[in-house]
Amino acid sequence: MGKLKEASPDSDVTMTSSTLPHSPRPGTLNDVPLPSPLPPVIITAFTRPDLLAPVLASLEAQTLQPQEIWAFIDGPRTPKDEAPIQACVDLLQALDRPDRPVRIVHRAENMGCDRNVIAAFTEILAKYPALVYVEDDNLLNPYFYDRTCRLLAAYKDCPQIFSISGYANLALSADLVEADFFTSHRVFSWGFGIWADRWNSIDLAHNPPQHNPFGKFYNLPLTVETKLTMVNQFWLEANHKTDWVITMTLCALHQGKVHLIPKSSLVKNIGFGHQESETYRGQEGNWVNPRYDATFNPTQLPQTLDLHPALAQSLSGPTMLAFLTGQSGLWFNPLALAALCWRYPAQIPGWLRLFMQRLPKLVYRWRAAVGRR
Repeated sequence: MGKLKEASPDSDVTMTSSTLPHSPRPGTLNDVPLPSPLPPVIITAFTRPDLLAPVLASLEAQTLQPQEIWAFIDGPRTPKDEAPIQACVDLLQALDRPDRPVRIVHRAENMGCDRNVIAAFTEILAKYPALVYVEDDNLLNPYFYDRTCRLLAAYKDCPQIFSISGYANLALSADLVEADFFTSHRVFSWGFGIWADRWNSIDLAHNPPQHNPFGKFYNLPLTVETKLTMVNQFWLEANHKTDWVITMTLCALHQGKVHLIPKSSLVKNIGFGHQESETYRGQEGNWVNPRYDATFNPTQLPQTLDLHPALAQSLSGPTMLAFLTGQSGLWFNPLALAALCWRYPAQIPGWLRLFMQRLPKLVYRWRAAVGRR
């Protein structure tokens, strides 16, 4: 499958890589046999036993129980981390039983979230054809594991599907989704499934931590969905941070692949505002869990794996200029300015105005970087 075509400079056009084939199993998910063996559940945890406890309770309440659970516990940053880490280990050990072992990998040193997850996936997918991932703040709908397993079986031989999500992002209004699932270029790590061949194809274990197959944030193909990924990637590059989920999203996008997303969420994130939360330290926003449904038991598979036209539409120059103007904290260096002017030449005056408006931020960052040397 080819890479996504570049958007034309100044018109709204549909961005496609090639026509995606129809779903291999249109109809009901209940007709899809479970994979054998069942994929293991992978849990990552650290210093939030108070969140992990209800997550494990929701795992115990699944209508289909996994045959094996693997937990990867990161090592302490300081001695004060040791007690909450041990509390997480205790909770996981209490979950162990003969017919469903819980295998705990306790890191000897602190790897950080990204390295711990990437190493965990790479280790597990060297042994298993697929896995189901749960974070320590992902409260699960009772049907989550069963539905994810069946979807992994249904789309195993559809390489254009990169992953299976249990979380419904807000990319597409629910009334536009005819089946219980749709395809998207964005994915969250809050409960999802992935196959070994897809994970290995992006080789995050051997790529640099800030790997971006597009080079820089301003080179991404831009749609209603990917403009948000672009902003996320801007902040990672500007702050020299890493996020394995964004990197995975970029790699899948670069390959022209999509993710299967449910119309309603089978996962509820309960980690916002927690004192040990790293990415989402503030209070829960209204975008986080509005589509969570504790009773949602999806059955209807999509008839096609094509992106919905509302998601496939590339952004015009005026639309993109208006969007980035609304991102008040974002600035451009000269290379980003040149790339945007080349892509959207009719908006060159607007890009120059925006560059000059944000220039003080750029100068401040440059000075701060020089001062740290």
